[in-house]
Amino acid sequence: MRITALTAALMLANTAQAMQALDDDALADVSGQAGISLETVSSGWTAGKVSYSQDGKSLDMNNVAVGSDPRAGSTSKTTTTVDVVGDRVVVESQSTAKKASVASITMAGSSNSFGAVNAFYTLGSTLKLKGGGASGVAGIDLDGSRLSLTNATVYYRDNGHDLIIDGVSLEAYLNAAYIDIVNGGSGSEVQLNLGTSRFVGQINGLRMDLAQGDPSSSVTPSTPDTRDPNYNRSFGRLSMDLNLGGSIRIAGGGASGDGLRIKPNITFSNSLFQYQDAGILRAENFSGTIASTSGITLDLDSDARGPYAQLAFADLNINTTFGGLIMGNPTNQKLGSLGLNLNFIDQGAQKNWLKLRPGGASTSAAQGVTADVSWNMANSSAVVTDNGNSMWFSGLKTNGTGTFTLDMTKGCGTGGVTTGCYAGTSGFTDPSKGNYNGHYDGLRIGFNNVVGSYSFDGLRVGSANAPLQGGTELLVLAEIFPAYDFTLNGHFTLLPGGSSGDGIRYNADLFITDARAAITVDETGKGLWLSGTSYNMHFRNGSVDVTNNGIELNKGEYWSNLDVSDVRWGNKLTGTSLGRLVLRRYEQGSTLAISSGGAGALCVGGTGTNSGTCAASGGRWEDRGNEGITAKLKNVWVKGTTSTANTVVTDEKRNQIIWETNRSGGNGTGSQIVVDNLHTSDGNASVANGGNGTGATNGTNTYGFNVDLNLDVAPTKVRNKTTGQYVSPDPLGFAVNGRVHFKEINIDRVQNVHPTGGAVTSMYGVKLQNADISANMTATPIN
Repeated sequence: MRITALTAALMLANTAQAMQALDDDALADVSGQAGISLETVSSGWTAGKVSYSQDGKSLDMNNVAVGSDPRAGSTSKTTTTVDVVGDRVVVESQSTAKKASVASITMAGSSNSFGAVNAFYTLGSTLKLKGGGASGVAGIDLDGSRLSLTNATVYYRDNGHDLIIDGVSLEAYLNAAYIDIVNGGSGSEVQLNLGTSRFVGQINGLRMDLAQGDPSSSVTPSTPDTRDPNYNRSFGRLSMDLNLGGSIRIAGGGASGDGLRIKPNITFSNSLFQYQDAGILRAENFSGTIASTSGITLDLDSDARGPYAQLAFADLNINTTFGGLIMGNPTNQKLGSLGLNLNFIDQGAQKNWLKLRPGGASTSAAQGVTADVSWNMANSSAVVTDNGNSMWFSGLKTNGTGTFTLDMTKGCGTGGVTTGCYAGTSGFTDPSKGNYNGHYDGLRIGFNNVVGSYSFDGLRVGSANAPLQGGTELLVLAEIFPAYDFTLNGHFTLLPGGSSGDGIRYNADLFITDARAAITVDETGKGLWLSGTSYNMHFRNGSVDVTNNGIELNKGEYWSNLDVSDVRWGNKLTGTSLGRLVLRRYEQGSTLAISSGGAGALCVGGTGTNSGTCAASGGRWEDRGNEGITAKLKNVWVKGTTSTANTVVTDEKRNQIIWETNRSGGNGTGSQIVVDNLHTSDGNASVANGGNGTGATNGTNTYGFNVDLNLDVAPTKVRNKTTGQYVSPDPLGFAVNGRVHFKEINIDRVQNVHPTGGAVTSMYGVKLQNADISANMTATPIN
């Protein structure tokens, strides 16, 4: 029998007339009842459209369906019991497995879509309700309630490809929590007080399905689409155990007109967060606060480019500490802890907002996500603590604007164009070239005219108010500059699965222009600057893995071109120019490995392996503890095409250094020194691996140019140069123990280039062999 909507409404109305509301006192008097048990069986429900509207704009979920998980049958069952236990109404609910789907998520006024969603899940809950919030009568007490999401798998579909969030579970324990109606700055607000709640969550895998066309309806978490060769590869696993407190307030009214305003004041303590591959990244004692006084607003709006959903906040503070950091094997040494105090705040034209638009990159059909972003962070800091000794990166600030896109894409490969892939525009279709503008397999994050800058004042050791000191220059080896202005275009495309097992593989093309990077800079902005810089970087088949030894990044095939118009001393715009610098790099198999633990115990200034032999060799024995960071950089420079005597080769895939001065006009009009075709080798043949020589046997090229760094915050001996006495107690400093080593570096030729006379070779065939240089430095405050 079918019940019409009108009949159902009349039945509900008659029932409502026979019901009376119970106030808190009456509810407290209800006891001794046997309870009510309800069992509902349903084939589900559908809706052509579910819309959220405000100020004449709408966000639409189209063709929504909620029903039974097809693996569990055509109907779903929900069992609900209602009982009174003590002074609380207890409502327990448990459902069989369900499936929900949304065919597309759109905004009125745009033909594009954010994509589609399919979800398989099981829900359960225990609600323990009692009248009275913070004021005792106005709200609902939720103490002891529990919410459960288990066996969940979510498919996000973009252009026929799926991003699969697999094995999701979430348990929420609402301890001492309540909902209340309170007075806020914009009128009445709904407040959820978290009390001492606990949230435990897990994601067993994050995978992708790039098989062409929509999969059949039989595709479920237990019957994946095996047409994709990477269907069983994962980005890794996530788990968290959060102890939350504080509150969240929700009010009507966005940044303007209708909308929502969310005011977080959330605390978390003694929490755990973990990422797992073969090894782990873990914060064992995760704590902090997230707070916004003015709130985070949600608005629907439009401009000349079309409709968008905007999140904005005039202020947002994130103050958090990742304690007990572990990288690799949990039985290994620890890093220590990392603290962040990030202050996002609107300052004049520098705002904080995110505008989400349906549809991704213009080359990726009509689905995906586009985000116009503006950010401004001021007066922030980061602190690293190593064996109880702390170092602050003080005065962090950054701001910028730009557009980011998110798409799932497929490359066309070598077999020609297939359905759903994008090969690039004519003349730019070769993935081995730096001008390739087609797609790769994976999750593509695009950058379009991202104009930004960041800087920090310097280091402070011991306390947040300690004197500023140097030491940031040491981070330049990892291409982390103390200050940087840039314009960024390009993409990173990520594919699940690392070099083996879980992890990340990636391809990328990044184009940085109009850049100014500081090598060293003081608090007034004066220093050594790379001004007027363009920097193109290209990665092919790189990977990131977390192993028992730490984080291992393999750059795959990598080539880049750094062109610095002016190396300036002083002001970044007007300082004295030392000339132009060009650095081309071509590498294969270069790696960066980061692991837990710093230098430990070592001999400074000597060669001993213990305190006695160290002192006997004239050194000083220092124990820097079991925490800290070790970084190992290996650069495998590959030989390019053969250089020529009277011409400077300009291939993009080669290692080359150009220094140019006395320019009469633009770049290329001055005198140059060119160090051409640098490459490493293992020194076991006359021609390095990858070279184009005519030797009978190519030598191997796996050892590379290596830089090993142990980074610690530790006390050290400092002698007063006036009195000759050691400072007491030993001052803390940023301690770096470094080693540079290689087997062989080859240089084809060194050329002198005259602006009118052309190139001549001044040196031909240079070899540097078997270097192993160690050094130790600790940067401490001058005063």
